[in-house]
Amino acid sequence: MTTGGSTQQPLPASDVSRISEIFDAYADAQPTPQGPRCMTPAAFAKAIAPSVAGADGAASLYAAFFAVADRDGRGLLTKDDFVYFQTLLGQNDAASRLPFYAASRSAAAGTIEASALGRLIATDAAASNYVKGKTQVSYAEFAQLVESARADRIRSAFAAADASASGSIRPDQASAIAREFAPLDPAGVVASRISLLSQSPDSDAVGYPAFLALISLLSDPSRIRRAVDEAAGHLSTKSDAAHIALPEFASATSLLTPLEIDVLFTLAAGHAAADSTTLGSINEVVQSCYESLAPESVKQQPAKATASHARPSRTVTQELLFQAYNFAVGAVAGGIGAAVVYPIDLVKTRMQNQRAAVVGEMMYKNSMDCFRKVIRNEGIVGLYRGLGPQLVGVAPEKAIKLTVNDFVRARLTDRDTGKIAFASELFAGAMAGGSQVVFTNPLEIVKIRLQVQGEMLKETAGNAAPIVRRGAITIIKELGLLGLYKGASACLLRDVPFSAIYFSCYSHLKTDVFREGERRLGIIDLLLAGAIAGMPAAYLTTPADVIKTRLQVVARKGDTVYNGLMDAARKIYKEEGFKAFFKGGPARIVRSSPQFGTTLMCYELIHRMVPFPGESHDTPADSAAQKTRLLSSQASLFHAGNALRLMHDANYKFGTLAQPAKPATPSA
Repeated sequence: MTTGGSTQQPLPASDVSRISEIFDAYADAQPTPQGPRCMTPAAFAKAIAPSVAGADGAASLYAAFFAVADRDGRGLLTKDDFVYFQTLLGQNDAASRLPFYAASRSAAAGTIEASALGRLIATDAAASNYVKGKTQVSYAEFAQLVESARADRIRSAFAAADASASGSIRPDQASAIAREFAPLDPAGVVASRISLLSQSPDSDAVGYPAFLALISLLSDPSRIRRAVDEAAGHLSTKSDAAHIALPEFASATSLLTPLEIDVLFTLAAGHAAADSTTLGSINEVVQSCYESLAPESVKQQPAKATASHARPSRTVTQELLFQAYNFAVGAVAGGIGAAVVYPIDLVKTRMQNQRAAVVGEMMYKNSMDCFRKVIRNEGIVGLYRGLGPQLVGVAPEKAIKLTVNDFVRARLTDRDTGKIAFASELFAGAMAGGSQVVFTNPLEIVKIRLQVQGEMLKETAGNAAPIVRRGAITIIKELGLLGLYKGASACLLRDVPFSAIYFSCYSHLKTDVFREGERRLGIIDLLLAGAIAGMPAAYLTTPADVIKTRLQVVARKGDTVYNGLMDAARKIYKEEGFKAFFKGGPARIVRSSPQFGTTLMCYELIHRMVPFPGESHDTPADSAAQKTRLLSSQASLFHAGNALRLMHDANYKFGTLAQPAKPATPSA
């Protein structure tokens, strides 16, 4: 949609939801009993006015923008009208476009009556001479004159306060002028530290350059926010306690001038000539600006409008349904991950089952040799031998692992900070690994016997009594219930440390490497985090996996028979050496990394795309981005109101809400 030459970008869904809640809270009229609720001019002003404007300022100044939002001239705003106005606020040039619309009484006008500029150009001889004799001024000309007039008024105000012509003014004078042209809370942290901007230790007077830097900083707090994000990207951590040196900050961003950075560090650190500060201190300055700009309607919104670390309150039934939802999502994600890497898993199993210590007696030289021989002897289908039981079993296995990890982590996470201790992360992962064994062991033993069946069939092909291929059901019947849990101790020895290592690494990779919390992670981020986390977890637990495989496979004639976990470990070490414990280790990494990368990626994406009813998946990064957008739009609204104030004369009565005129015809 285009209005007056400016293209409106649609608001994010989270912003529309927040704006709708504000409208619902402030809508104070209902024209018809069955009709939708609407907003009067007074309610509109209360809903949008920055806190720093005060009640009187809201009533007299910001009500002038009602005519811009009231597209149909009804004298009442619908929710769509209110969202439309907030969309206008999100435009980059909203600070000049809104007063242009308000003065022209049309969001479609391309020009404005020159007489409407009034006092805006009263002190600018060049501007007055340019406008003299003109009946219309274009939007582009209007925007430039607004910016020029604002800068001129700031200079004039400083000069008027500088009675001694020293080029400096008292902190209270600087604060008073700043409040006229920038959002500054007189009781806030920024106002209380203006006296620190003095260039001389013998005086608290604020020099003109420092004053201009202060005004520039406060005029667009979202610029500070973006500069902090750029600088923090070079730090190893982005916690509030992280220290950053002034030279390091200056070299990381070009959004602020050197003097603006000096002023920012002084305000943040709380002492003059600060050469370093913390991210939390800088964020305190931004928060002070936010408090000044945010309308009371935003401040009074429920806490859910911002990121919360507390677990949602649910009834017992809702909690059961939520865990069932997690289980189902885990099952789907696990099945996808298992199917993707199953051929690699088959190669890994056959490599681990090789018993000979002499290379010449081995069936496979390495993993690639095994892969080629399986295709040559058994075809492509041979790579997927045992996939059916794997898919049937992997669904509950992965589902319970992911569900238990999320469940335990949620209850060990600090509700106030959203952080979890590393020991608690390990414990949550270990609990997840232990819980899955009830599904993993039966699945693994059937899968392994199906996977090694092909090579046993080949070995006995010429015998008088060759081995007959058996299906999964036959193997389950032969094993019985207790047999399905043969090697369970080794399975526990593998799965408990695996999950403890894996989930801890995955969490820290997301936050420390891929910066989750500062931005929404994409598909590649999630895939890489899951895959990389699987590498140490898979390799370090390979010895337990080798022992488990030896215990669960059917021993061939002449093979060593193992009687339990410790017996298997001793015999493998004695007969094949320490290296045998890491047989199939590379294949295990190659298999586990993409499997868990795919599984966790799918798990998180499904949660986003098909969320549990009532659950919010906004990340801290989403909330931070929304706050930055609010800072930017409210700063634009403040400056738009300031422009209207500068234009105020006898011909422009604030609060007089005449019906909008028909759109003016743009001049040729």
